[in-house]
Amino acid sequence: MPRLVELGSKQFVRFLSDLWTQRNWQTKIQPRGEGRFLVQGQRADGTKGMMLVLPTVDAEVTKDHVRGFIAHAKKRQIDVIVVASQGEFADEVRGLATNHDVKLLDRDELGETVENEGMEESVRQYTDGDVYETAEVEFGLPFDLPEPIENALSSLPLAAIQERISGLTGGGDGDGGSGGSSDDGSFRDRLPSSLDDLKSSSPPSVRVVVVAVLLLVLALGSVAALGPVVNGSGGSGGPSGVAISAVSTAPSSSADMTARWNAQTTSSITVGNNTFTAPDGEQFVVVAFNVTNQGSSPGSLSQSAVVFESDGVRHGHQPLRNVSAFGGGLFAPNDSKTVWTVYAVPEDTKTGTLVVQPSNEDTVAFVYDDSLAAEPQTES
Repeated sequence: MPRLVELGSKQFVRFLSDLWTQRNWQTKIQPRGEGRFLVQGQRADGTKGMMLVLPTVDAEVTKDHVRGFIAHAKKRQIDVIVVASQGEFADEVRGLATNHDVKLLDRDELGETVENEGMEESVRQYTDGDVYETAEVEFGLPFDLPEPIENALSSLPLAAIQERISGLTGGGDGDGGSGGSSDDGSFRDRLPSSLDDLKSSSPPSVRVVVVAVLLLVLALGSVAALGPVVNGSGGSGGPSGVAISAVSTAPSSSADMTARWNAQTTSSITVGNNTFTAPDGEQFVVVAFNVTNQGSSPGSLSQSAVVFESDGVRHGHQPLRNVSAFGGGLFAPNDSKTVWTVYAVPEDTKTGTLVVQPSNEDTVAFVYDDSLAAEPQTES
């Protein structure tokens, strides 16, 4: 039985979310503290799913980890209950899962799933090319950093460097004209967000490359040497205002579709006669798109294909009762249509990025347009 390669914690959670998305679930990732995450899902037929994820490899999942989660899921009448981990499940957990019809996913089970369903490319976007674990022993950096260098690296804003390296590889907002490929986006996803992440979670080849880049940054004396962050900020109509960027999957000149966009942050939105308020502790990010299909055949960009990424978490759109905001996600050749969507994100969110899921067949170039009203739209 093939065993799934070890992934970084964030990459593992995103892969599980993508796994459900490819099975026609609308998904949302929520951090739950103590290194745990929830992946919530819903299908068009109303089926509800909930997955508890303990992503670290050294975790031993015990009954205490999952007993409360199972009770919570059953109280909410969740149809599909899953617990996933890269660590080990205690025998008592396996018995509990059997008794309560709970699915357990470890790297062995996921490796078999990836092989049976031909999902190797979905895994590769989160690794340096490996899909299944080999006999090699996992290791950290292939050398010890001198203390002055380690201290200097610790002081660098690695999250900002992620964005700047992404810009160098062609990522960023389509308005910049450089576009970006799905490979560029996957490289950005694998970049570390902390020194500990760099030492332990990133694949070895990525660690070496990133350390080399960071040492170059130190030699140049400025993080800005890596180039500017392409960032189109939406309005700040809500509690804190979120600075938003968008990652294109192709340059404007070759993309299947161009999406002019604008966004705003708000605590509530009104659609027709209905007003929707953001859940407690969260705020809404409303995004409007004017999508133009530049091809000669119908194009697709569904609402679930565009996610909002912030602090390593990808948020799916927020469903609103009796509201259809995105149409069917199909766009006629040489035609433009205005659609919108909304995301519920934590109140303390300061930055975020619009990302197209790799499962979307058509490439998209994002172009920031502040003349587009960032509010619920009617189709044009």
